[in-house]
Amino acid sequence: MNVEEAIRKRKSVRSYKDKDVSREKVEELMESVRLAPSATNRQEWKFVIVDDDEKIEALKNCTKHKFIAQAPYIIAGVSTDPDYVMSNGKAAGPIDLSIAIDHLTLKATEEELGTCWIGGFDQDCAKQVLEVPKDLEIVALTPLGIPEKPLTEMSKDRKKIDKIITYNEYTE
Repeated sequence: MNVEEAIRKRKSVRSYKDKDVSREKVEELMESVRLAPSATNRQEWKFVIVDDDEKIEALKNCTKHKFIAQAPYIIAGVSTDPDYVMSNGKAAGPIDLSIAIDHLTLKATEEELGTCWIGGFDQDCAKQVLEVPKDLEIVALTPLGIPEKPLTEMSKDRKKIDKIITYNEYTE
């Protein structure tokens, strides 16, 4: 599968088979995260891979997305320097982690594995479950597992290209 195919097949998976994914496979996927770019190559992140059933159940209670407990893994992307701000005044952590997690979701799709980007969760609850220091930030969670239904290219309701791009200046 090439990158464009992965982009077209990637979707938010909310139902997972009750089958395991090997740690070896997960670490292979995480190589795509390791290679992701970051602001000034700081790589100010850590990924907590959760496969402990009790912790998965506890994380389920940190979000309204209860389906995450169906997957054999939940991966948390943690910004290890949430105070670092780029020259444009924006915090680098959420941007860098978004790039890295997108690498993960596409690589997982290539391997016929499902993910679902979870940005809405109780930060304090998740930090407590994962023992993340209070001064750090969990940017996203994603379950990882074998989708209940195979990933197929699907029509996505997206705006037409001429509605989202302009050349040389912003126009309505």
